[in-house]
Formats: sequence, structure tokens, C-alpha cells
Amino acid sequence: MAAPVQIPLAKPDLSGNERKYLNQCIDEGYVTHAGRFEGEFEKAFSERFKTPCIATSSGTGALHLALLSLGVGPGDEVLVPDLTFGATASVVLAVGARPVFVDIDPSTWGMDKNRIFSVLNRKTRAIIPVHLYGEDAGTYTQFGVPVIEDACESLGMVPIRGQMACYSFYGNKPLTTGEGGMLCGQFGNARDWRDGGFDRDYRNTLPGLNYRMSNLQAAVGLAQIERFDELLNRRLENSQRYAEFLPGKGKWLFAVDCGDPRALQHHLEDNGIQSRPVFTPLHLSPAFRPYAKGKYKNSEEVWMNHLALPTGPHLTEEQQEKVIDCVSKFLQRSSKRNHKLDAPERSIVV
Repeated sequence: MAAPVQIPLAKPDLSGNERKYLNQCIDEGYVTHAGRFEGEFEKAFSERFKTPCIATSSGTGALHLALLSLGVGPGDEVLVPDLTFGATASVVLAVGARPVFVDIDPSTWGMDKNRIFSVLNRKTRAIIPVHLYGEDAGTYTQFGVPVIEDACESLGMVPIRGQMACYSFYGNKPLTTGEGGMLCGQFGNARDWRDGGFDRDYRNTLPGLNYRMSNLQAAVGLAQIERFDELLNRRLENSQRYAEFLPGKGKWLFAVDCGDPRALQHHLEDNGIQSRPVFTPLHLSPAFRPYAKGKYKNSEEVWMNHLALPTGPHLTEEQQEKVIDCVSKFLQRSSKRNHKLDAPERSIVV
């Protein structure tokens, strides 16, 4: 039986002005999209990261709006990495286009650029590279089609290079609004799509959606961005410390190369430590299997051998030492066991 959780995988740090700003929302009566905090949050974010932006209800919503702003639809194709969170492909299907999966480069965990040329064609309307676990997937603007960066896990870690970049503010992300996201860059008419697509007389100029961020969420976001450098630096220090003692990579969450992630996860649970499997490759997920073509060896390799560890600013140095110690002992035992299994048979002399 697993021990009580002592070290959670993620926990937001809400020790700044979050409570103060939320109380102001309640006192002023603005809890929906209306209110001052959305505009203030967008302005602070834009100034901090030097990019135009609009706040959204989620990172998924930001990705969807990016595709809508480009007019991607039925008959079009969009390139996505095979190893990513499912939303990267779901939004492509949501606009009626076809996701084309590309195996990853093991050195970056982003799409293998050498493989892109084999799937690029006249139907390709966009590329969505993913900076997986905060690792820099590189630049993809050289392929001549719009690039929408899925940077949901890499805020402050990777510069914006594409036409647009999308961020998630879920509770485990570098900056949180609970649920929420941000669309940045040259996003065309995405704001109209986000806000319902209607004018002051409620006449729809396009079949818009509601991907707006509430005043409450934006209030939390504004408080978070006031302390963003501190929150990010603590996360990066934790990921760097893992890298000094353990094999693996990742800056949002450090994913340790352990050979048997399920066994390690059980071992950590027995010691009160939460962890999480790496995303299942899209070609192995039932929802996306019909769109898979070929082999995706590199994404399978990462998936089968890595486990995500607690990495965020909630993690104390003492807690991280415990995680490192538990993982190291597991790896040592696994190494000894594998060494015995690999040892040549010896003849017995009687």
C-alpha cells in the first residue's frame, strides 16, 4: 500500500498577492470576463515577454484559436510531434484538419527536422513544435509554413521564434491561473474568435467561441507574474540539481531515465513521493491511432524509459534530496539485477 503523499508532484506557490487580488474581484463584483485584471495581466505579460498576447481559458484554447486565426480547416494537414500531450493533436482535429505525426529527435525531444521533409506537402498548413518538459525543441521556421509553438510547458525557458506561441497556466505550470492560457505573437483575428465573434449589437461576424479568461483567473495570473522570475529560478535550480545526480532531462518536470518507470513509480509511492508517467506517444493512443503512419522508435524509447519527478518551486532542498536518494537506490538495484541477468553462464566444477 502506498504511503501518504509527503512530496506532491506539483503544488502552486500562491504566497504573493493572489489572495489580495481575488478579494478585490469579489469586493468589486467582477468575477467573469469583465473586470480590470484581464487587461492588466495581458499588459504585464506582454511587457515581461516582449510579445503581443491575449489571455485564454486554457492552453488548449490558445492552440485552437491559433489554428482558427490561420484559417486551417478540412483538407489541410498540420505536423505535430508524436510525443506530446494529446491536446496538440486534438485541436487539429477540432478544426477539421489532419494531424501528421513526426517522430522526435532524441537529443531535443522535439520533432526530428530530418523527418519533416518526408511528410511536408502542399496540404501542410502549419507546424506545431512542442517544447516538451521545457526542453528547447529548436527552430522550425525554415520549412516555409506557419509555426505555432506549443510552449505550454516552457514559459520563460524557450524564446518565441514562431508566428505564434501558446502557453498553459494549469496548476502545475511555471505560472498558474488555475486553468488558463495565453496566445502570443501574430495571431490575426484570434481575439474575435476568443470573444464569441459578435459586435456590440450581437451580430456575429464569424462563428466565434468563448475562450475568455475570467477576472478571477487573471487576478491570480497578475500576482504570479509579479514573482515569475523567483518561481522560475527555483524550478530551474531543482531541474539542474536533478541533472547533476540523475540521468534524464526536463526543466518543467525532470524526467528521469530509469528503464522501468512503472516499477520506479511504485517505489516512490511507497516512500510518499508522487511522480507521473511520460505522455503516451500519440500513435499508441486509441484516439489518434487512425492517423499514425510508419514507426516512431524515438518517442517510444522516451516513453518506455522515463518518469517525471517533482520539480516545481514547492520542492524544498531536503525533499529533493529524498527524491534523489530514492531514485538512486532504485537505479543501483536495477543495475545490479540487470548485470546478473546479462552475466554469462559459468560451468560448475564439482
